[in-house]
This record gives sequence, structure tokens and C-alpha cells, in this order.
Amino acid sequence: MLGPLLFPLGFGVAGWVTGEGAGLAVGIAVGLLVSVAVVVAAAWWAKTIGVLLEPDDALANAPRPPLFGRLCDWVYDRTISQ
Repeated sequence: MLGPLLFPLGFGVAGWVTGEGAGLAVGIAVGLLVSVAVVVAAAWWAKTIGVLLEPDDALANAPRPPLFGRLCDWVYDRTISQ
């Protein structure tokens, strides 16, 4: 799970460069919000579109953003297979 770790660190470094301590805090918060948004979007897809497909088809065709594949797979395994 590289994306959920990389985004807060990357945004935190960018925030530190532009706004020191406050920028660091805001950058980390934005990075965490991006990761949470990916989880929410994956859960929404699984509950609205994934339930219309067979579980194998849904897992094979589920959207996985770059760097967030394992995180999305974790969400899909818990929502689609139920």
C-alpha cells in the first residue's frame, strides 16, 4: 500500500516547503483526506455497482487508482464478497 503512505508524506513535504509547520499539518491532512476519499469511493462503487455483478466479475472489473490497488482490493474483498 504505497499510495496511502506516499500521499500524506508528499503533501506534508510540499506543505513544509511552502508554509513550514502549518503547511506540514495541512499537507498531511490533505494527504489523509485523499486516502479516505479513495476508500469511500471504493466502498460506494462496491455497494452500488459491484452488487449488480457476479462477485468474480465485480472483483475483476473494480476500479483501482494507481498506487491504491491493494487498499481498494482490501475494501472490495470486504464489501463485494459478502
